[in-house]
Amino acid sequence: MRLPSFPSGSAMTAALDAGTPGLRRDGASWYAYLLLAYFTYVISIQGNIIPYLKTELDLTYTEVGLHPSAVALGFISAGVFGEAVVARFGRSLVMLAAAYGSAAGMLLLSLAPAAWASVAACLVIGGFGAFIPATVSAILSDLHGARRAVAYAEANALCYLFAIMAPVITGIAAALNVNWRVGLFAGALAAVVIVRSGRMVRLPEQPLRVASDAGIPLPPAYWAYWAMLAFGVALEFSALLWAPAYFGKVVGLSPAAAAIAAGVFFAGMLLGRTVTIRLVAMFSSRVVFLAACGVVVLGFLAYWGGVAYAPLAVFGLFVIGLGTAPFYVLCTEFCMQAAGAASARGSARMVIAPGVAILLNPPLLGAIADRAGLHAAQVMIPVFVIAALVSFAVAGALQRGATPSGSASSP
Repeated sequence: MRLPSFPSGSAMTAALDAGTPGLRRDGASWYAYLLLAYFTYVISIQGNIIPYLKTELDLTYTEVGLHPSAVALGFISAGVFGEAVVARFGRSLVMLAAAYGSAAGMLLLSLAPAAWASVAACLVIGGFGAFIPATVSAILSDLHGARRAVAYAEANALCYLFAIMAPVITGIAAALNVNWRVGLFAGALAAVVIVRSGRMVRLPEQPLRVASDAGIPLPPAYWAYWAMLAFGVALEFSALLWAPAYFGKVVGLSPAAAAIAAGVFFAGMLLGRTVTIRLVAMFSSRVVFLAACGVVVLGFLAYWGGVAYAPLAVFGLFVIGLGTAPFYVLCTEFCMQAAGAASARGSARMVIAPGVAILLNPPLLGAIADRAGLHAAQVMIPVFVIAALVSFAVAGALQRGATPSGSASSP
């Protein structure tokens, strides 16, 4: 079957370009958007299949936490080696290998007979797939320059359009008594379709300036924003990974209802990231971030306090998703702005932050859940919000201290 390639002058592209002057979306933009969206689906499906893996392989919560931690090791390796790998093989080849490699990992996960095999499959997923987010931010920065914040917001809105399909597919499969592995198969198929459709796309192969910026250090403010990004991802995973189990074990919903109810988080994220496209064009990114933190806390109060009333808990999770939505977009923009001339290295190192968050957060929440219960473990959601706010304040202070009086320093 011959698949169509991405159009660079479609009516939809023209309409979007008209709505955001100065931002032009060609085939390379759409290819980067869709690959990032595909990998978001891959990450998101974990929370929905965990209850089935836990039952089928008889796992403890701590053992469950090893699966996303294995994915996280891939993020860390991509952050450490991504700059050199992309410089050696080129963005197009790296993105191709990342898509097909992570798809193969999903198929291996579907065949895993024991915990060691499922954890190993997650290591394959992360080891290959993490090169997608490690590369996309640099690609979009090269393509869109000063308008990259809008491009990041659009890419991440599309990500959650894909992500919301994870609980939908899993929930429908459960309701129809279809094997839960159908969600993994759908993800692998999406990788093939996107790569084949983008076969004619030429990504900007601008050198990552490994030599020219080798002597330029990433400033302290960058690392403070980096920490803020890590806490934001930890916050997101606290809801994304554990919501299906929380609704099933704590709130008392059936497996199918719990999987579908968990989808409201993705719905909130999708709406939030769609709105973020406009918000970052209308307001200061810092104001948007502070408002988002407040929304997350309000949502948590309903989510955590609605144990005896499922609709309130579900609504709370939706609001948490709404508030969490701008975090990754804004932290990416903050990091890239703070990196300055070392933006290539900043893009590669930035992906280590979610890797560290995914590596440490699930075992931490799993250990708390094993000892104090899943309900108590969810208290980490507001804890991560506070940690992100502290990092945000530190980064701002560092930027003000490093910027001459009268110069602009904030994104």
